[in-house]
Amino acid sequence: MDSLPIPGELVVDILLRVPDAADLVRASAACVSFRRTVADRSFLRRYRRLHAPPLLGFLSNGAFRPAEPPHSSASAANAVSLAGDFSFSFLPAPARARDWIVRDIRDGRVLLDRPRSHDHTDWTRRNPTIWETAVCDPLHRRYLVLPPFPQHLAATAVGKSEAFLIPSDRDDDDDEEEEASFRVMLMVQGEAKLFGFVFSSSTGQWRAGPSQPWGDLFSDLLTSTDIIPLYFRRYAHGCFYWVTIPTFFGRDEMKLLVFDTSRMEFSIAEPPPEAKSCRSLDTHIAMVETGEGRPGMFVLESRPPYISLHYTMMMQNSAGSSIQWQKVKTITLSPGFSYALAGSVGRYLLLLRREVSPLSPNCFTLDIKTFQLERICGRKYGHAYSNFPPSLLSSPTVSSGAREGEEMLEQGARTLLAEELIDGPHDERTDNDVGDQASLSRIADGDDRGCAASGKIFLWGLLVGSLFFLRGMSVET
Repeated sequence: MDSLPIPGELVVDILLRVPDAADLVRASAACVSFRRTVADRSFLRRYRRLHAPPLLGFLSNGAFRPAEPPHSSASAANAVSLAGDFSFSFLPAPARARDWIVRDIRDGRVLLDRPRSHDHTDWTRRNPTIWETAVCDPLHRRYLVLPPFPQHLAATAVGKSEAFLIPSDRDDDDDEEEEASFRVMLMVQGEAKLFGFVFSSSTGQWRAGPSQPWGDLFSDLLTSTDIIPLYFRRYAHGCFYWVTIPTFFGRDEMKLLVFDTSRMEFSIAEPPPEAKSCRSLDTHIAMVETGEGRPGMFVLESRPPYISLHYTMMMQNSAGSSIQWQKVKTITLSPGFSYALAGSVGRYLLLLRREVSPLSPNCFTLDIKTFQLERICGRKYGHAYSNFPPSLLSSPTVSSGAREGEEMLEQGARTLLAEELIDGPHDERTDNDVGDQASLSRIADGDDRGCAASGKIFLWGLLVGSLFFLRGMSVET
C-alpha cells in the first residue's frame, strides 16, 4: 500500500526548520521537488530570516582565515575561501588590499574605508570628509562606494569617530532589493554631544541621526569628554554596547553606553557587579545573544590557580524602566592555559586559549545553549565573518556595484556540494563515490525518479527532528 503524499505546505514548514544550512543543502539534493522548493527565492528569504548564518572564519585586511576541520563550518568555509575575493581586487582602482581598512563585518557585508589622500595624519578619524567609504560583498564581488560625507553635516561632526554597520530599518524583506539594503552609522564623540550620522543604501544619502548631550548621559559628569574612553564595540539583539569609565567626583565608575538601533537612541546602563572588578576591558568582557531577545554578558575572571567565566543575562523590571542582571552560570576553565575573550557571534562566545609554554593560541566557540567548546581555527585575528555558503542559500548582500566572479562562485558551490554530499562529515571516501556522483548528475539534470521513496524517508526524519526541536523550545519557554 502506497503511503499518503506529504502536503506541499508541510514540506516547506519542515525544510524551514532545518537548523543547519549544510543539512538543507543535502535535502535539496534528495530530489528535484526538494531542490525546487529550496531554490525558491521567497523560501530562501524566509529561511535566512529564521536562521543566523554560520561563522566561517576571520577576515583581516586582505586575508581570510577559514574555519578548520573538524569544525562544523569547515566545508562551507573552504568553499567561501575559494569563491570569495577577500583581497577586494574588485573595488575601484587603485584596488590594493593595503589601501582599504576593514572597519566592520555584518550579515556578509564588509565595511571598509581609506584616506582620499596618502599624506594625511587623521588616523583617529576626526574629519570624516577625507575618508572614502565602501560596503562590499566579497563572496558575490559586489560593492557600493558611499557618497562623500556632506559638508553641512561635517561642521558638527568634529571629534573622534568610528563607523560601523547597523541592521536595516526594513522589517519585511519581501524582495531581493530590500534584503540587500543596509545602513552605516558614523558615531562622533564631540566636545559637548555624542553624535550619530546614518547612511541608508535605500536612499543613497547621509542624514543626521541620534545625538545626545554628554551631560544628559552622565548627569554627574564634571570633567571633559576626553577622559571618557569607549572600550570595544559589541552587538547583541539590535543594540550596540561600549564599556566606558567616566570620572565621577574624582572616582572611576564603569558604565555601559548603549545604542538601540530600533529606537535610534543612546542610553546608559549599569553593568553586572562581576564586570566592575574586571582588569582588562577589551579581552575580559563580551556580549552575547541569549536567543530570548535579551543580551547576555560574559566576564573572564583570572585568580590563579582558578580561571572562571561568569555568565549573566540582562533583565528588565515589569515596567521596563530599569535593568537588572541575573547570574546564569559560572564556568571553571581548565588550568594550564591563558585565556582571553575575542567577542561573540550570535549565541557563540569567541574564546582564545593559549598554552603557557609553548605559545600555541587557538580560537574556540562556546555555545551558550549547550556550553560546549569547539575549536574553529588557530589564532583569531581580524573580524569574525559569518555568511551562508556559496550554494542555494547564498544571496548578494549589496544590491549595487560590480557583479563579477560568477564562475568562482559556482566553483565554490560545487566544492561545497562535493564535500557535503559525497564525503559527508568524514574525510575518507567510500567505494560508492562514483555512484553518488552519478546520482547527483541525474538530479541536476532533472531526474526525479526515486524521490517519492527516498525523499519521504528523508523528509519524515526531518519532521520527527523538528517536532522534538519545537517541543524542546516549548519546554524552555
